[in-house]
Amino acid sequence: MRLSIRWKLAAAFFLITATVLMVSNLFILRTLELNYLGAREATHLANANIIALAGREDIVHGDRNAFYLARNFGAQIQARVLILNNNGRVIIDSFDEPWLVGQVLRHPEVVSALAGTSGSGLNKVSDAETVLNVAVPVLKDKQVIGAVMVVVDVADVYLTLDGIRAQMIGVSFLSGLLAALFSLALAGILTRPLNALTRAVRRMESGDLNQRVAATARDELGDLGQAFNSMAVQLESVDRARRDFVANASHELRSPLASVKALVQSLSDGDERNPEVYREYLRDIDSEMDRLNRMVDNLLHLARLEEQSAPLNMENCDVAELVDHVTGLMSTLAATKGITLGKSASGRPNQSLDRDLIIRVLFNLVDNAIRHTPPGGRVTVEAEVGKTTLLFRVRDTGEGIPEEDLPHIFDRFYRADKARSRATGGTGLGLSIVRQAVTRHGGTIEVRSKPGHETTFEIKLPVKH
Repeated sequence: MRLSIRWKLAAAFFLITATVLMVSNLFILRTLELNYLGAREATHLANANIIALAGREDIVHGDRNAFYLARNFGAQIQARVLILNNNGRVIIDSFDEPWLVGQVLRHPEVVSALAGTSGSGLNKVSDAETVLNVAVPVLKDKQVIGAVMVVVDVADVYLTLDGIRAQMIGVSFLSGLLAALFSLALAGILTRPLNALTRAVRRMESGDLNQRVAATARDELGDLGQAFNSMAVQLESVDRARRDFVANASHELRSPLASVKALVQSLSDGDERNPEVYREYLRDIDSEMDRLNRMVDNLLHLARLEEQSAPLNMENCDVAELVDHVTGLMSTLAATKGITLGKSASGRPNQSLDRDLIIRVLFNLVDNAIRHTPPGGRVTVEAEVGKTTLLFRVRDTGEGIPEEDLPHIFDRFYRADKARSRATGGTGLGLSIVRQAVTRHGGTIEVRSKPGHETTFEIKLPVKH
């Protein structure tokens, strides 16, 4: 059986309230009992001391006057007065009952009084009767010669406590009922955001990612709501990116495939017999297949980079050697286009990097720079190792990037000039790979550009000591 968290919370609140009420009632009743009995004890200890002082001489001589004193005083205070000798034997009973006279009492309060200290205690005479005994010593010449014991019925005290208990039970029942209603209402208020969150999650589960919940409360539920909204935004963004990626990838893959199909169909349908024409067609098909292969390779590489669980192959690298290696690879392309390729490196040479990944990053940036720089231009690769930052810069004096395109150049398949980018053989994935590789190293990448003059890509990586 499924039990709602609302009922669980309501039950918990009610149990807590009921427990507090019960403990409070018990504490109050016990406090009242002690106060009532304490007041009664103090009163009769004073009365017993008065009798002990007033009748001391009569008690010493065993005079009959001691009996009258005990009887009269007992009648005034509505209590039984017993006078005992120094052995604890009853010698006078204000009720004048023969069976008690001559009895030796061993109550703790009597023992205490005969030892020179006043004492008191409750004594249950029967199931329906409880009495309070107080005893004080009778002194002569600082010697204990006997004791006076006052026995008082405290049934009225417990009768009063029973009345208070009955009232408290009634009040507690009403309080418990109100607490139950309040607990249910409070549980409903507390679980309302959770219910809204559950409904939103279920709608997201069915595919509707455009879900948000109210997150105005400044507590853990508010934090949970904000976390859900943030997650929903990210999921929506990821889903949009996924759909855009599928659409873009399909479009980009369709282009070379369509070209290959058209070329093959032309060869199949035509009656051309010139081998040179066939070779030209095959070269075009080979070029399109190379483009398709580069695109698939970049897609796979980007997917591996986005796999956060895949570790980087970190090793101790010579930064200057990396720059030399990349410029060496690109020198032929630069020379072919009539572009000057410069390089520089400064600072401590050895750094912990994924060598192959950084080479690919620099290769992509330099390749882009060369392809988009006109003949006679210059491309420069720089590396600077500071105390906390490793800095790579790739500068070119090329055509630049329009300002409206700068925020999007790292997006997959984005091209500032689509026709020209395809003409240069780009796949639209190189800069996405660059950004992801830099991010995996814990770094950042920025781009500055003046259209028609220059473009600078700047990579900042943390230096690990």
